[in-house]
Amino acid sequence: MTIEEINNIINLHKLSCRLKKTLRKGWLNWCVSEDRIESVAEHIFATSMLAVGIYSTTKPDIDINKVITMIMLHETEEIIIGDITMFDLEQLKTKKQDGRQAVLSIFKDFPNSNHFLQIIEEYENRQTKESIFAHQCDKLEADLQARLYEGHYDIDNVEDRFFEDLRTIKAIDNGFDTVSEQFLQNDMHLYTNEFKEIADYLEKLETEEKANYNIMKNRFKGE
Repeated sequence: MTIEEINNIINLHKLSCRLKKTLRKGWLNWCVSEDRIESVAEHIFATSMLAVGIYSTTKPDIDINKVITMIMLHETEEIIIGDITMFDLEQLKTKKQDGRQAVLSIFKDFPNSNHFLQIIEEYENRQTKESIFAHQCDKLEADLQARLYEGHYDIDNVEDRFFEDLRTIKAIDNGFDTVSEQFLQNDMHLYTNEFKEIADYLEKLETEEKANYNIMKNRFKGE
């Protein structure tokens, strides 16, 4: 390698380290009250491990190396444009083109930068087995993390606009009164095969935990 190539690699590492300090904005929106909130880099790691675990257990007919590459790359745009959520309506309008330019900028010094962009676009289009698998891993990781944060949401400080969102209203109308339930139900329609099995199991756990909570609450009330 030339000195220039080595520096390009070092600079890419330096850029990617920004994601270690970029907090997942969704948890900020829902006012998670823990001292330390998950970063984008931690989400990427957890999603990759989830993909490995599911792949190793179910042995689907996919290229797991390509899946991991998709998971690693599809958040790289956030190094420049930040973590944009479904509530950031104005930013969502230009997210795709802004993200494309961000990726090209990040990998501009590498000869296969267009290949990286193609991998990301394949992920976003969700037409291949690998992209569908990777996308469901990404969603499932967030649903699992939402469960880990349950009991740590400072609901009183959540902005009204998040409760006015149609997806939140629908979840509440359907009787889903915890944040983790709402996350799971918003994503249920996306899950297939092994992901549906895991999601169904999580849904069962939510129901059982709510029932146990109500039993304990009634006992303390003397009912």
